[in-house]
Amino acid sequence: MTPLLRAYLLAMAAPAVVLTAMLLGLPSAAPGDPVLMVVLVLLGAVASNFPVMVSPRLKTDAAPAVYLAAVLLFPPGPAVALIGGSRLLGEGVLCFRRNPATGYQRRQPVDLVFNTSRFMVAGGLSALAYEAAGASLAGALVATAVMYGVSTGFDVIAAGMHNRRNPLEIWTEIAAADSKPTAALYVAGYLLAVLSSGRPWLAVAMMVPIAAIQLALTRSMQLMEQTIAAVESMADVVDRRDPYTFQHSQSVAEHAVRTARRLQLPDKEVELIRLAARVHDLGKIAVPDEVLHKHGRLTEAEFELMKKHPATGAEILAKFPEYKRGRELVLAHHERMDGLGYPRGLAGAAIALGARIIAVADSWDAMTSDRPYRKALDAEVALGELLRGRGTQWDPAVVDAFAETLPGAVPAEGRTHWTEVRPLLRSLGAAVGVIS
Repeated sequence: MTPLLRAYLLAMAAPAVVLTAMLLGLPSAAPGDPVLMVVLVLLGAVASNFPVMVSPRLKTDAAPAVYLAAVLLFPPGPAVALIGGSRLLGEGVLCFRRNPATGYQRRQPVDLVFNTSRFMVAGGLSALAYEAAGASLAGALVATAVMYGVSTGFDVIAAGMHNRRNPLEIWTEIAAADSKPTAALYVAGYLLAVLSSGRPWLAVAMMVPIAAIQLALTRSMQLMEQTIAAVESMADVVDRRDPYTFQHSQSVAEHAVRTARRLQLPDKEVELIRLAARVHDLGKIAVPDEVLHKHGRLTEAEFELMKKHPATGAEILAKFPEYKRGRELVLAHHERMDGLGYPRGLAGAAIALGARIIAVADSWDAMTSDRPYRKALDAEVALGELLRGRGTQWDPAVVDAFAETLPGAVPAEGRTHWTEVRPLLRSLGAAVGVIS
């Protein structure tokens, strides 16, 4: 954590304290049912202790449903105090809990300060918006939008500072990942407010559907993870059919991810490329062993059989929603920039960027691994071949980005820059003229 990010996280306490003090100082009617307040504080604290991972970098929990109910049930000052107390209690418990896998605390004090503060500010502004819009369904919608926008807004700013990325880009990814479960939780929060007014025991009863939403989301994520694991296991079985390609797909995925990050693609796209790269050769499950393991050059008929594996892989992946977008990358990973690839003869920008990245990673791993018909090429020779094929077989920008991920290719400060080395390597590739 950089000093700037830590300062930002801690600085969130200031507006939270100021806004809470201002709202508590406003004249208002009776603060509301104290028993219901206690119930909501406890429910919010419990909910915050059961987050669900909805993407590689995003967790969510059911606590915002309780916070929205507080905004709709109580005046702004008490509502913000309730939200702050609930989050402080929940995050405080997480500070003492440890992750069994790592042994580290699930929350640090700086996380407690930031998360409590951002929800207090979001709750306070949401409460003011609800009062301004009027106590109605329309007002509740406005309050919901403000709470979601402010709470996630502060969060993506922190994520942008941590990952050195555009916060708006991160916000778009988060909205796409959690829009449905978030909408369901806020609807449940509205119903919680409507049904529990004057009836605290109903607040506890309403946690059943909220917990059901949380559980359904958890089960959905588990099913998705299990499906991906099963498909990747199938791809690994294909790799194991040939001792020369053992762990080939894993290696290709690692190279593809590093290249995608070098190209500064969004996390969502990087994950999409990783998923597709891990199973890019799945279609070889339909290629006969005598063709797959042949030591000599393939006949024309045998090569036609081999050329079917991208389409076969995409056809298998079409049965799994998790690969709805990734299967296009699998289908196109043997296309070429000059249009001489297969199976569709696509060229240039018609080939998805992810497929162009996988193509380079796949070719590199194939060239630098032993094969039945030849020994592995040295890294310098393989790099020369990639540079020789820039613009014809492979995307030039992808080749350059891939080359910059290789050990020693990105010099430390003060050394010769890669752009000065590139022409020399390109010449080397032309001189070597290796045939893949």
